[in-house]
Amino acid sequence: MIRNVILDWSGTLADDLSSVLTATNNIFVEYGRDPLSLEEFREHFRLPFSSFYTDLLPEATAEGLEELYERFFHGFNDSIELLHGARDFLEFCETTGRRSFLLSSIKTSHFNIQADRLGVKRFFEVAYTQVMDKRENIRAILKTHQLDPAETMFVGDMVHDIETARHGGVLDVAVLTGFDRIEKLLIAKPTIIARDIAAVQRLL
Repeated sequence: MIRNVILDWSGTLADDLSSVLTATNNIFVEYGRDPLSLEEFREHFRLPFSSFYTDLLPEATAEGLEELYERFFHGFNDSIELLHGARDFLEFCETTGRRSFLLSSIKTSHFNIQADRLGVKRFFEVAYTQVMDKRENIRAILKTHQLDPAETMFVGDMVHDIETARHGGVLDVAVLTGFDRIEKLLIAKPTIIARDIAAVQRLL
């Protein structure tokens, strides 16, 4: 039985793909590059996102990218909404006694603004944010909170999330509401593919 749920934020619970794309394209334009289409972005974007920029914008520094992304994305925090079924899923975990944690690369300040406005921060026992490589954190999270990997799943929308789950020895669940298209996800051979977080709730 799954008693512990670790969740990604962007593309899994929060509908922020278009906002991230717009902010990213503004960075590209700032460096004199052509913006990416949605399909181009989904094809090339990956985590850790430093590798994405290294490939497509090698002249950019980490400090410069952080400053620009903060500037271009900040205004979107007031408009991002939860994906279909996200609030119901969090409430389901709470009422069924499942422990919920967040593991996401989202900037901490952005998560705090979004989660406070949406009223969902209370559902997470701990929110691990601004994590560049989730694979480096998953085992420590399991150990710190004494989570049995056999009773834990990690739900995310990207190949990196599948890899993270496997690194921690927990059940990997991929949802189709986010950044990676199903073609990319299938290459990683996830144990479970769900249409969205509402479908994950039905599976539980």
